[in-house]
Amino acid sequence: MEFWGAEVKAGMPLKVRPQVDHLIRLSQATIDQAKKGESGLLYVTINWKKYVIGTLSEDHVPQIRFDLVFEQEFELSHSLETGSVHFVGYKYPNIDQEEDCPPS
Repeated sequence: MEFWGAEVKAGMPLKVRPQVDHLIRLSQATIDQAKKGESGLLYVTINWKKYVIGTLSEDHVPQIRFDLVFEQEFELSHSLETGSVHFVGYKYPNIDQEEDCPPS
């Protein structure tokens, strides 16, 4: 298991491509340098479908925890007008997929 993190700036969605035979587990998002009182929705887009995964607020909810696992390309974004959101988690081998492969 290895640390994984990414900063998503306002208006700049980020595409994430897990390595072949690897998973990415998102565990936390934190708001950074937003306007005082600003809040925003967090989104993940996968298979051309956009989902709300949480809401952050500079004043009341500066970070949120979740447990999301991705094995294919996805996109992270948010609705903040300023600042960034830092997403952190882990990347690790997809053991189930490795078991499906015949030994070499």
